[in-house]
Order: sequence, then structure tokens, then C-alpha cells
Amino acid sequence: MSGSRGSVTMWDARTGRLQDSFRVEGEVASLAFSPDARTLAASGARGVQLWDLATSQNRLTLPTRSPEAVAFSPDGHTLAIGTDGSVGLWNVDLPEPGRAIHDICAAVDTDLTPPEQSRYLHDRSTEADCRQAAP
Repeated sequence: MSGSRGSVTMWDARTGRLQDSFRVEGEVASLAFSPDARTLAASGARGVQLWDLATSQNRLTLPTRSPEAVAFSPDGHTLAIGTDGSVGLWNVDLPEPGRAIHDICAAVDTDLTPPEQSRYLHDRSTEADCRQAAP
């Protein structure tokens, strides 16, 4: 893994091949993997971005000023962000996208349209409805 101004690049150590690349605003100060290795936290000029490593999608951006260090709690539910001599704790226990979409569909009592399904459930069939989106 390497970080530079504006990007984080992951390399496969066994093969030496590029595995993935993520855009981050500004210089990368700190990186951390979640304990389950499903999420990458990268601090940049405008905050900390959380990346889903299975889909390469940005899951969340935490707006913090000058984040210098990031670290996940052992259970992966909390992210500590060090900024200007202080540490902030953020709950980052994000639901799986399929579960979140299922819960939203249930709350509004409607299914997603096919374009919405392909946008938000990109790893699943666009013929599935919200009731089938739950993991």
C-alpha cells in the first residue's frame, strides 16, 4: 500500500500487481484497515474517507479538520481520529448496503426502480426487489 497526494494505491505483495486505487482529497496522513479487513480509512485534507474494499466504493466521509491519525477499535465499530492534539471517536458501524436498502424500502413501503437497484445494489441482480435485497 502506498499513499501520495490525492490517492491511495494497494498492491498485491505476492504478485506485485496493482490491486486497487482510491482518490483522497489532499495529502494522505494516515491509513487504517478495519479488523475484519473490509474497510479502509484514509485521512485527507477534508476529513477521513471510509472505503469498502469489496466494492471499491466510498462508504462514508467524516468531516474533520487536519486529521493526522486514524485507528479502528478492536471490534471495528469505532474509529479514532487524531487532530491537532485531540482525539475524536466516531461510530462507524455501518450496515451492509443490502440491509440498509431493505430497511429504507420497508420504511417508505416501496421498492427501488431498476436504475436505483443497479446504482445502489451494484453487486446484486437488478431484477431483485427490496424484499430480496436483505442479506
